[in-house]
Amino acid sequence: MKHIVLAALAALAVTACSSGGSGMGPSGPALPPPDMDGDMDGDIAAPDTSPCGATQMGYLVGQQVEEVDLASLSGNVRLIYPDTAVTEDYRPARLNLDLTESGVILRPWCG
Repeated sequence: MKHIVLAALAALAVTACSSGGSGMGPSGPALPPPDMDGDMDGDIAAPDTSPCGATQMGYLVGQQVEEVDLASLSGNVRLIYPDTAVTEDYRPARLNLDLTESGVILRPWCG
């Protein structure tokens, strides 16, 4: 009887430590900081510290890449579809746009 109780407690401890969710997952889209003074005039509480301006590009998330004027974005822009081969060279000034297969922008990031 003692062994059954110990086995049940061990099984309970293991299931209590396991996670039922998917966890944090990959980092989400870079969104601009909120309007801290509440005057809704579009000012930004913190300056953009990313070298390619990605933190200010949160408005692009959810848009079709064909609808975005890529020439108006900062410098070098790389479009990354799900099956796109991506080089590992790091270029801080390059704006990367992660896309869905249908061309919806998921995340802007520098690199």
